[in-house]
Amino acid sequence: MKTTDELPAELIRVSKQLAMEAGIPELASHAKLLPIAEGGSDRLFVRLSSGRRSAVLLFQPGGWGELDSYIDIGHFLRRHGIGVPELYAFDRAGGAVLMEDLGDLHLEDALKTASADEALTYYRGALDILVELETAVTDAMMRDELLREKLFDEQTLLGETDYFLREFIDGFCPVPIPDSWEEERRFLAETLAREKPVFMHRDFQSRNIMLKEGRLRLLDFQTAHRGPGVYDAASILKDAYHPVPPALRRKLLEELHAKLTERGARHGERFAAFLEIFTLAGIQRNLQALAAFAKLGVRKGKARFLDSIPSGLDLLEKGIKESGRFPGLENMVIAVRERLRNQPEKGM
Repeated sequence: MKTTDELPAELIRVSKQLAMEAGIPELASHAKLLPIAEGGSDRLFVRLSSGRRSAVLLFQPGGWGELDSYIDIGHFLRRHGIGVPELYAFDRAGGAVLMEDLGDLHLEDALKTASADEALTYYRGALDILVELETAVTDAMMRDELLREKLFDEQTLLGETDYFLREFIDGFCPVPIPDSWEEERRFLAETLAREKPVFMHRDFQSRNIMLKEGRLRLLDFQTAHRGPGVYDAASILKDAYHPVPPALRRKLLEELHAKLTERGARHGERFAAFLEIFTLAGIQRNLQALAAFAKLGVRKGKARFLDSIPSGLDLLEKGIKESGRFPGLENMVIAVRERLRNQPEKGM
């Protein structure tokens, strides 16, 4: 991890500038700067700490489009009661945002030591956020015409399965592509694209949710889309970083379906139909996640992401069996497992 002396001079300059603009002079004059452990993105996060106050700087020179989304969506979500970090000051041209420090406790870490009752409380809290995103926040999104051009539509969904072939199959674990692959992935995309579009976080998993002072807080919202909310539910309840036991997942899904129905987000739908579409969303999400793990682990050199591939494959395989609609994909997973067994050098 870099020390303050090893950080880019421009980052140090902009951190002091934004701290002054935010009215936190102690962070401008004598704060220590310490990079926060990197995740899957190429952005740099640095904690500014003076002992009494702290803040986090997001630094992404050249990432104006994504940074603009982070600022605009962050302000929007906070206005509507979602627990995202407060944005203190920003420099769009310089590629920097100074924001509230949410600490270091990710939901993934909290779940590792949580009792069964604590885990249930955490997951219920996360799904309550999803209910708000699919109801009140979606209504506001429509009124404000937010994300009009960010549609998680059939083409976007097909792009995710292209991503799986490119990064996971071609780039990590080459196996034969079944003849039915095209038909099966198009069925996935077409079915999920028929879902009513809502405010969709797109990466709603346990490393993007923080726990601060007993409250769940949300990160990495800059890639939000209008799309199927069930994809977000699959992202947290079929999360390869911290898989949910099947009985608990079903209980949580029943509660989620009841709340969404009560709030008018789902109309006249039996739970069995909701469970079926959730299963398809889980397959789609796990394909995307496996592609990301392979890309980050192989091409980006972040080998620790390869550790999540076994649980990702388990979740994908279980979803395929639950659905019973994807014989070609099922055979592909079998071939992947066989190849990985014979190639331990892949880091598995």
